[in-house]
Amino acid sequence: MAAKTKKKPTFKEVVKSTSGLETYWRAGLKALRAEDKPHIVPEDPRKLVGSVDIDAAYLATDPHGNRWDFAIGYQHTNRDEEVIYWVELHTGSSAEIKVVIRKAQWFHNWFKGAGKKLATFEKEILWVSSGSPRLSPSAPQTKQMAVAGLKQVGGSLRIPNRKNS
Repeated sequence: MAAKTKKKPTFKEVVKSTSGLETYWRAGLKALRAEDKPHIVPEDPRKLVGSVDIDAAYLATDPHGNRWDFAIGYQHTNRDEEVIYWVELHTGSSAEIKVVIRKAQWFHNWFKGAGKKLATFEKEILWVSSGSPRLSPSAPQTKQMAVAGLKQVGGSLRIPNRKNS
């Protein structure tokens, strides 16, 4: 008799069992603020499995922290498991780069604690920015963004049905 493979919990299941996030999961993009939704462009909106407003979830317990904005789950046609897009929607001026890097550091620290189970999903850590700060490849901020696994994607995030890499 072949051994059964244990199925990995879904994004929704893990969110609902994560301290601080239990009541913040929403279907589709419903966790995003109205002004932020136009910046997320899924190829197939039916593949959006849900979203979480991380910033709102931890506002009361970490009011002065540089909290991350959102998590968005998507079921790509070429993946068995859901992919989580960790999205920071933030101004794209050069002066704000340090803030976004601090938010990424907050996020990685959170992954070591309450967000540990969510860290096991395939993920992308993305900065959706209005404007495009000018950074040279040798700038310290460029290196800090790389260390944090943070990618800047411009003014909108386009999520394809098939995920590359």
